[in-house]
Amino acid sequence: MNILALGIAVCLSIFIGLFWIHHCAYNRNLSSTVVKATNTNAEMGSTISVEPDDFADVGAYQFPLWMSAIVLIFSLSIYASGGHFQGWDKGRVDDSVDYLIAAKITKGREQVQQQPTNEMALMALAQSYAEGGMYADSVDTLSQLIELVGEDAGLLGMQATSMYYRDGRQFLPEARKVIDTALNLQRDELNTRMILATDAYLNGQYAVAIEHWRILQTNQTQSFNRQSINNAIMKAEFKLDEVSR
Repeated sequence: MNILALGIAVCLSIFIGLFWIHHCAYNRNLSSTVVKATNTNAEMGSTISVEPDDFADVGAYQFPLWMSAIVLIFSLSIYASGGHFQGWDKGRVDDSVDYLIAAKITKGREQVQQQPTNEMALMALAQSYAEGGMYADSVDTLSQLIELVGEDAGLLGMQATSMYYRDGRQFLPEARKVIDTALNLQRDELNTRMILATDAYLNGQYAVAIEHWRILQTNQTQSFNRQSINNAIMKAEFKLDEVSR
């Protein structure tokens, strides 16, 4: 909190300082203008008399004073109402499911309960579970869907991905079996190759990751961002060159 408060104080000081510098410069320019006007009137014999210090009354500084006070009060109010600001540098990851995803999951569950054989409802629920980090539920829902429609490479790839994250970012025998089945059905299946490439890249196996991505590029039946795959391959090749040096 002390670091945050110091940072806020420094920023406010700089802002207010610049504000006052600008105000003082404006007053000096105004003073110079009034003096010139006074000298001109005197030379021309004008009856108008303007004192150079007529503008420099107390009111000239009331506006910047009030502005400075407003900035300070407004900033401190926001700082104080910002919640648990004492622990700003001790934050932890919020593992709770986002309320929008939670709403989708609730709606999906209700729909599946009402229509347990609805393929679209099961698919949507499985995806919502995965989005919310509820990978075990996603695996179970995909199992129901696969049992309903039969073995499908895309569904098996999605299930293998959820198993991978459910098991702590590793491929246990159950996930390996699902992966083998998916690749036997479709060698370049999107989800399967993506999770295999991702795991290989994260573990420094850049050549393996490149191989999976290149096989994925032959996929003509599933839509995906091919440019992002090309970028991933180039990045992995760069990493591979660094390691081989």
